[in-house]
Amino acid sequence: MIPFNAVASIGQPKLLSRQDLVSIIIRLEFEGWGLARSRDRALNNSANETYMNGRLFQGMRDIRSSLKLTNMFLVEVPGVRSDEDLATPDREPDVILLFAEFGANEPHVVIECKRLDPEEASRALRGEYVRSGVDRFISGAYGLGHDLDFMVGYLLRGDGAAAVADINAYLDNVGRQNCFLEDTAMFGQYGFVAASNHKRSIDGSRVRLLHSFLQFS
Repeated sequence: MIPFNAVASIGQPKLLSRQDLVSIIIRLEFEGWGLARSRDRALNNSANETYMNGRLFQGMRDIRSSLKLTNMFLVEVPGVRSDEDLATPDREPDVILLFAEFGANEPHVVIECKRLDPEEASRALRGEYVRSGVDRFISGAYGLGHDLDFMVGYLLRGDGAAAVADINAYLDNVGRQNCFLEDTAMFGQYGFVAASNHKRSIDGSRVRLLHSFLQFS
């Protein structure tokens, strides 16, 4: 999320702080997912990730509209550039948010989504969550210049606590204890959210990730 050093006018109510905006994004994720699941019986833990992403986007979009957040825009699978001088986009995050008042013609918020299964025997998904999710923010491929961004974990089985333990076990195995996720109770009214703090490999800047874990039951 772009550094936010002043009050902006975003929808209703008119004046929202940075923390308000963060809470709204988390709310959109959880309530959008709940709406999507209530509408579509095929949205279950056997669906593929692209299907899940599409339904999450649609649910978030509709919750945004119901909250009358008219200056907040969601975009699905946008092309973004890790370097603004590149002729063609080199990355496609799952969802981005744009706020009219911030002006810059770049994503203001990036949300990357991955499936997770703490009970899987192969333990493949937790590595994918880190390598193709967390590491894209650390490398600067996503959200370079942001001090805060977001990830979503679709929990095929288990709960948020199990997911955090699973991801941290992978990070421990590869000697990256400094990237551990930690539970945060700040957004408990919406669902299970964890946080992690990282130093970017490209320029040494810091980025904080908020991880929302979405369940099927």
